[in-house]
Amino acid sequence: MEKYQKGIERMSITGIVCEYNPFHNGHQYLIDSVKKDGDTVVCVMSGNFVQRSEPAVFTKEDRVKSALMCGADIVLELPFLYATASAEYFAENAVRILSSFGCDKIAFGTENDDIMLLKEAASLLLSDELDAKTKEKLETGVSYPAARQLAFDEYGIKIDLSQPNIILAVEYLKAIEKNGFNIEPVAVKRVGAGYNELKADGKYVSAAYIREAMKNGKDIMRFIPDSAMQCYVNAIEKGSYLDLEKYELAFLSVLRQKTEKDISNTAYITENLDSRIKASINEACNISELYSLAKTKRFTHSRIRRAFLAICFDIFQEDIDITVPYVRLLGFNENASKILGKCAKNCVLPFVASYSDIKNLNSESADRVFEFENKSTAFYNLILSNPAKCSTEMTFMPVKMK
Repeated sequence: MEKYQKGIERMSITGIVCEYNPFHNGHQYLIDSVKKDGDTVVCVMSGNFVQRSEPAVFTKEDRVKSALMCGADIVLELPFLYATASAEYFAENAVRILSSFGCDKIAFGTENDDIMLLKEAASLLLSDELDAKTKEKLETGVSYPAARQLAFDEYGIKIDLSQPNIILAVEYLKAIEKNGFNIEPVAVKRVGAGYNELKADGKYVSAAYIREAMKNGKDIMRFIPDSAMQCYVNAIEKGSYLDLEKYELAFLSVLRQKTEKDISNTAYITENLDSRIKASINEACNISELYSLAKTKRFTHSRIRRAFLAICFDIFQEDIDITVPYVRLLGFNENASKILGKCAKNCVLPFVASYSDIKNLNSESADRVFEFENKSTAFYNLILSNPAKCSTEMTFMPVKMK
């Protein structure tokens, strides 16, 4: 792994995996925690859809701008296929991008910042023995996360795998151990509300709370840094934000055109879930109802949401199994130009900044990954308050901030 470190001159480059949906004070806290030591901050960010298998509230471009305005030096893309995948695929491909680009650290916020305990948990999750125990627990009819926790508890490691940030932290560490990435994990104790906590207590709240507050017309200014807030105000003024009613209509419209055969061939569909999902599509009149009708004791809400998104965009398991084929630049601060140039030159994966760069790779994997990026953005642009044309992904160029 020395190839990508050549010429960086002992400079510490710390990666952060993010969605910034939207950027808030907790995100600022993590960036500030990293930058206090003078580190360069490289964010790998989800595009227009996020891991909850839903569209982001603001566009990729506006979320890149908010990150750069609040201290990020460089923003890279976590492609759609991985940004909307399960935690394992999400984390492994994100860490691969950061490692390839030249990051020597990865920082993440988590409720439990005991890095040795997190590493112990990651090693256990990589073991065949735990996998066998998890399969035994699954036979009792519980969901996979519940089965895994039950198996995990038998080893006496006190860690709660139901916490989303802990799940991701452990998955980052799994990716590092499994692939031998030369990148140091840095756990930062999460401050304020929990990941999905829908209450306001002080200036640190969850992104879920902010999204809910926005939907209900509540004031969110005290929870978002001024620079990011100005970016979002500008986005709202030009109608560059998600219209939930349009999303529900467009999403359900696409799903209703799918046959049971279409559904059975897509990713995340197992154990006769296809007929249940088709029945849910035929009956549901809104997305909440869709998810509730399809929900079973065996499958979590996140699994169900992910399955519906895969159906909408015709995602197959072989697509998700593609290892991320490139590192794509989304934006950078001008003062990071020198570091960006060195990292781009020494990047292990092909480094790209435009559609033409991707096309010139002459890679079936790269073309397939970008195909989903293009398709998802075309869909996303239609569900904005002020819809945009469908071809913007092919003309997108990195944001440059002074």
